[in-house]
Amino acid sequence: MKIIRKWLDRTIEVFACTVTTMMVLVACWQVISRYVFNDPSTFSEELLRFSLVWLSVIGLAYVAGKTEHIALTLFLDKFPKNLVKYWNMLIQVVFILFAIYIMIIGGWKVSSNAMMQVSPVLQLSMGKVYYALPLSGVLIIVYSVMNIVDLFKAQPVKASDNEKGSLVGDKQYD
Repeated sequence: MKIIRKWLDRTIEVFACTVTTMMVLVACWQVISRYVFNDPSTFSEELLRFSLVWLSVIGLAYVAGKTEHIALTLFLDKFPKNLVKYWNMLIQVVFILFAIYIMIIGGWKVSSNAMMQVSPVLQLSMGKVYYALPLSGVLIIVYSVMNIVDLFKAQPVKASDNEKGSLVGDKQYD
């Protein structure tokens, strides 16, 4: 399981770094072509917009997999540690349901509906741009299943242990 997580993390990290680097270079080219050559680039704005969609949606899966997403822990910090573990499992199940219904099913419908729509400059099918949604949904499901397995493998909490936080994977959250 750790090998799959490590490979998946590394793949998404390389993808994100590559897309971010490309976006910086394209944005620089956009500024240079507009202000230095006085001939604005026609493809850069559209490419940056589509890249941002892919980067943010795939980044959502990555962050959810690392359990680094935004969490409101006001009441959760007061719970015993063993209940927090079950709460974290419930959160992972909610992520799976969200990924199935919104990201995969909804994303597939959006992609299918937009397949005949073509972007004006890049002549790219908009359905391909929206493929980021179902792909991210699949990644969220894979990560959530791995997180649930890690929660089951976590050491049981002793009754005398009254620390706050939760165990997810190999991390201790305070």
